[in-house]
Amino acid sequence: MQPPFFSAIKDSRRVLIAGMGGGFDVFCGLPLYFALRAEGMEVTLGNLSFSSFSPLAPHPLAPALIEVTPEFRVSESEYFPEYYLSCWLQAQGETPHVFALRKTGVQPLLAAYRALVKHLSIDTIILIDGGTDALMRGDEADLGTPHEDAVSLCAVYQLAEERPELKTYMVSLGFGIDHFHGVSHWNVLEATAELARAGAYLGSFSLTPEQRPVQLYRAACEAVFQQMPRHVSIVNSSILSAIEGQYGDYHATDRTRGSELWINPLMAQYWCYELVPVARRLQYRQALMDTLTLSDVDKVIRRHRDSVNLRPRHTLPI
Repeated sequence: MQPPFFSAIKDSRRVLIAGMGGGFDVFCGLPLYFALRAEGMEVTLGNLSFSSFSPLAPHPLAPALIEVTPEFRVSESEYFPEYYLSCWLQAQGETPHVFALRKTGVQPLLAAYRALVKHLSIDTIILIDGGTDALMRGDEADLGTPHEDAVSLCAVYQLAEERPELKTYMVSLGFGIDHFHGVSHWNVLEATAELARAGAYLGSFSLTPEQRPVQLYRAACEAVFQQMPRHVSIVNSSILSAIEGQYGDYHATDRTRGSELWINPLMAQYWCYELVPVARRLQYRQALMDTLTLSDVDKVIRRHRDSVNLRPRHTLPI
C-alpha cells in the first residue's frame, strides 16, 4: 500500500532533490533527503537561490551553478539559507553536498542543470515545491508566485526530453500555504485529478512527528531559523506547525501577523507527480523556453495572462 512514488524511484541510485521556487524550498525536501539516504541512495541537494553568490565561488561549475560549502565567508546580514544548511549538515557529521542555482530564465538554468547532472551522474531529479502553486497551468484566477517554479519546471522538462533515461518528478509539500498568496486550492485538487487521469499522480503521504527524517527536518529548520532570524521561512514554519497538529489561523512566526493562515493536516503531506506531464500542463511553457532572465519570464507570464480568458475563482466546498 505504499505510494507509487516509492515504487517509481526504488531503482534510483544518484538522486538530486532541488527546491524549485527558491528561498527555503530545498528545506521542504529534507524529509525525503534523509529517508532516501537511509535507503542507501546517494542524494544531493540543490536550490534555486535568491543569493548573490558569484563572489563566493570564482570558478562555478556553470555560470548559474555553484557548490555551497561551509567554508564560504558569509556576512550575518546575507540571505543565504543554502549556506546555513550546508553548515548544519556538516555539524551533524555529514559531508554536505548542497548546490545553488542562480535565479535566471530557462536557458541559463537549463545549462546549470545539464552541468550538475553530468558532474554527479544524476539518474533522478525530484523538484520540490514549498506550497502547491507550481501546479497552476496559467488561466486560474490567481497563480500565486509562479515565476521561479515555472522556470525550474521548464528547465528540467527540457532536460528530460534530451535524456529519456533521466527520471524526473515534482513533489509539493504545504497544501494550503498558497492561500497566503491568493491561490485557490480547488485548482490544486483539479490539477491533481487531471494528472491522476493521465496516470501521472504518484500518491501522497503524511509526515508525522515520530518519523526520524521529520525530526531531522525540524532540527535543520530550527537551527537555520536561529541563524537567519529576520528571514524565518513562512512555508516551513507553517508545515512544521501542521506536523505538530496546529490548525487554522495559527502563526508560528511574526512574519505572518496581520494575515490569515490556513494551517491544516494536508499541509504535512507530500503530493507526488511525474514531472513531464505537470510541465506539459503549463500553458505558457513554450514561450518560456528561450527566456534568459526573470524579467523575460515576467513578460511571458504577463502576456499570457492578458491573452487568455481567466477562469472564475472556485473555492473548496464546505
